[in-house]
Amino acid sequence: MALPLRSRHRVHTRQASSSIISHNHPFALVNRTRIQRKPAPASSTQQQLVDTITRPDDTDANNFQAVAQPQLPQEFSNSAEGSSSSSSSGSSFRWLEHWYPVHVEAMADPARPHAVTLLGKQLVLWRDGQGQWQCMQDACPHRLAPLSEGRIEADGTLQCSYHGWRFDSSGRCTDIPQALDAKAKAVACASSRSCVTAYPTRQQYGLIWVWPSAGPAAAAQAAAAHLPVSQKLQEAWAAGNSPTWYRRVLPYSWDILVENLSDPSHLPFSHHRLFPGLTRAAGGPMPFSAVAIPAGDSPEARAARPQYAMAHQPPLAAFEYPAGFTAGGVVAYTPPCAVVYEGKGSFVQTELLAVPSGPGQALVFTAGVSSAAKVQGGDVLKALLTNPKQVPMLLMRMKMERAPTYQSHLRSNKLFDQDGAFLHMQDVELARRGRGSWAKEYYSPVSCDSAIIAGRRWADAALQQPLNPADPSSPTAASAFTLTKPPAKRATKQQINDRMNQHTKHCSICQRALQALQRKVQAAQKAAAALAAACIGVLAGAVLPQLVAALAAGVAGFPAGAAAVLAVVLGVGAAVAKAVGDAAAKEVEQFVYVEYSHADNH
Repeated sequence: MALPLRSRHRVHTRQASSSIISHNHPFALVNRTRIQRKPAPASSTQQQLVDTITRPDDTDANNFQAVAQPQLPQEFSNSAEGSSSSSSSGSSFRWLEHWYPVHVEAMADPARPHAVTLLGKQLVLWRDGQGQWQCMQDACPHRLAPLSEGRIEADGTLQCSYHGWRFDSSGRCTDIPQALDAKAKAVACASSRSCVTAYPTRQQYGLIWVWPSAGPAAAAQAAAAHLPVSQKLQEAWAAGNSPTWYRRVLPYSWDILVENLSDPSHLPFSHHRLFPGLTRAAGGPMPFSAVAIPAGDSPEARAARPQYAMAHQPPLAAFEYPAGFTAGGVVAYTPPCAVVYEGKGSFVQTELLAVPSGPGQALVFTAGVSSAAKVQGGDVLKALLTNPKQVPMLLMRMKMERAPTYQSHLRSNKLFDQDGAFLHMQDVELARRGRGSWAKEYYSPVSCDSAIIAGRRWADAALQQPLNPADPSSPTAASAFTLTKPPAKRATKQQINDRMNQHTKHCSICQRALQALQRKVQAAQKAAAALAAACIGVLAGAVLPQLVAALAAGVAGFPAGAAAVLAVVLGVGAAVAKAVGDAAAKEVEQFVYVEYSHADNH
């Protein structure tokens, strides 16, 4: 009789994608959306708390130590009173009982397995013969070889390339080539020790999600759980207006990434001139005001939540803010992953997901959720006649809407490159000083750090929880996926901003674009060489003899015959081909690594 498998339960739901929008910029300066509902005003207690957090007396260091670790009242802990959400309290948070995105459906190559790291777990992601993405422990039970280095067979099983063992979507072993006979193979395959731990997966909203607990109970719990996306994204997806997702593996820990994503005040400085109007000169005071969002599970509470919030729970914290480079808006953080920006009077909402990967490593997903129709030529003409100031932004939107998806990925690569050195070294320095020392080490006398402080206070408790409360030997979340000690050697910029290994090699969209560009470079180089050789041949075989003869006869001027014209045409063609090849080669570099210095960004 076969022993029970470690996990043979999965959850699968699939939603087809439709048209793809090309707005894909991770922050609110470009990805802005029309506010659907006016946020409720913050309570006086909440505003007093923001004042206390962010306006310490600069002359009293001890006073700052006291306010740097505020005791958050319950009403502020989730921007609403009485939330029953499990994410509202870090001390009761269970890391293994939530959905996490691990890949983008449009980016993941279905023909090969993919290694992913989630909450410190080494996992393999692969698509089976039924077109469903599966997730299992990335270790063959034979001798622990990584299954992510394996291959997907024609029958839809995953083969370990070390010794050929094969596994189905439930993690059950279906073949052991080394077995002596059919009976021995059947006995070995029936053993639970030949199985791989499998985890529930879900395909929805363009992402592949994993529930990092295994077993029948976990599968049932996963099936009933909500995905951490906003109501606006859900509605846009249902209407066929699906967003374009961007994914990158980043060289710093999850908590550092959450800080960065929930901080709009760094945009005009770190991302100077990345987009029109985004300049250091636009940076300045950005007072935050807490937004109260109804909590609870009642239909009334759910209906009253703004579109940037999730239907099933309010954010931990949400703040309105002004900005010199946009009309301002709202930033909201819902632990552990979701940061959303909604801009005043705009048409695009920015959805950001920060996923805990491992120590010194995090996954980021970004998308712009648009409620506006594509810009047409008539829109630009109308603006030119009625409001010329709108024309540059409309032209930029028109260009981005019609550009290939890979170009939006390259723009997002540049954005994360600009923050990379700051965040990697911040992660290392915080590990050196002690992960829990942020309240002592950070000096935050400005209210625009309110979302960061609220998130840090939540993470202080959540990161100290055991990753698996049912296992007495389970490590804490902090030790599983945050950097607890600095690395022995400082990373180089090439390692910090390694676009190839952090994005391109994991993105089939960018891989196809890169391959096409590489072919273009090769073709252009060959054409340039051939045209140059032909030009030299014409010059040597016809033009030069004519020139020598003319000079010998005492005739001044360059020969004007057909050979001379042909030589000029060939020479120009060679120059054009070289220019095309050089431009394509420069674009190829953007998929691999681009040197960046803030000191040179004037």
